[in-house]
Amino acid sequence: MNNNLDKRKFLNEKEVEEIYGIKANTLRRQRWGDYGLPFHKLGSKVLYSIDDIDKKLRRITPTNA
Repeated sequence: MNNNLDKRKFLNEKEVEEIYGIKANTLRRQRWGDYGLPFHKLGSKVLYSIDDIDKKLRRITPTNA
């Protein structure tokens, strides 16, 4: 994986799986079903914005505040 993760804005499926623990097959199924994490297509590549992932996960993660 790229060592400059703190400078990057987008991740591919494999990187999302490694960092967030969301399986690549789950990401594909969610794209096909039009739900789940927002994604961007760049030609044949599928990319996920780190900011979008963090916002989505914060919204669905319960807090004890």
